[in-house]
Amino acid sequence: MNQRSHVLCRSFLLISLLQCLSQNVFADELAKISTAQEAADKLGVGINLGNMLDAPNEGDWGVRFENDYAAIIRKAGFQHVRLPVKWSAHASTKAPFRIDPAFVARVKTVMAVCRKQGLRVVLNIHHYDEMHVAPGKETDRFLAIWRQLSDLFASQPETVYFEILNEPHDNLTTQEWNKILPLALEIIRKKNPQRAVILGGGNWNSPDELIHLKLPAEDQMLIATVHYYRPHEFTHQGAEFLGDKAPPAGRKFPFNQAERTAIEDDFQRIADWSVKNHRPVYVGEFGCYHMAPGEDRLRWTRTVAGLCRKHGFGSAYWEFCSGFGAWDPVRREWRTDIRDAILKP
Repeated sequence: MNQRSHVLCRSFLLISLLQCLSQNVFADELAKISTAQEAADKLGVGINLGNMLDAPNEGDWGVRFENDYAAIIRKAGFQHVRLPVKWSAHASTKAPFRIDPAFVARVKTVMAVCRKQGLRVVLNIHHYDEMHVAPGKETDRFLAIWRQLSDLFASQPETVYFEILNEPHDNLTTQEWNKILPLALEIIRKKNPQRAVILGGGNWNSPDELIHLKLPAEDQMLIATVHYYRPHEFTHQGAEFLGDKAPPAGRKFPFNQAERTAIEDDFQRIADWSVKNHRPVYVGEFGCYHMAPGEDRLRWTRTVAGLCRKHGFGSAYWEFCSGFGAWDPVRREWRTDIRDAILKP
């Protein structure tokens, strides 16, 4: 190679590198994921963009996604966002159950902004209330929604994960869910054969339901999920959205030996299930409502975040900037104690 060609080659490489950096295209995004465990490991620590697109309409619950949120989250050290979406509020109730294209475009925009910052994205179906009340009646619509989502997001990179349904509960027991989830997986795999898919058991993704969850043995790109809010009377104290079912405020978290053991035992059982079943685990939600006493809230958050890290579970705090929030949307600054409790347990 002569000197001129050498200079041109170096210039071309430099321009290509600068273009990649300007678009925030990371080697991590270009790398292929070959196993579910690898996909789970790459999630690391994340945060939920809750009360935004999972509201009946964005803004109904007091918060909207702002484009600078992704950069703020990434700069703080988070590796992914979980994006809860109430698709059922934007899909027709009559066959073919078409999803509103304008809403799809909004979701895609939010995802693109997050991906541009190098954040992985967990995209789910959230707050499908009718499905939990009458799963038999709603299954056709649920599957039709996934048929559309599977097609609409098939071109997304492997840094986008699908989560089939948030927190099956009430009439959608784990036993009922076991009948439906293979049907959804079959639809997803037609257009997304290698995408990491996340799914959990009933009773609000309770850790106790893992043992009843039946995952298709032939599908090895599945990640099991649990949500962790124990003890509920502490993490949800004074939560207005629960109405008269909210535990009274003022509950302490002394973290005595009994409480420490209870939480550690829960996580050990989750880890044992993971090893026995050869399935990675993702703690898709954990958090404590802001009404909990400050230092107790921090102690609980550090404890759970630390156990996620100890056992190698990817995790996502609930949530970014609402009642559980680690970010103050009024002052536009992190609640650094909560942020650090999540990221530096």
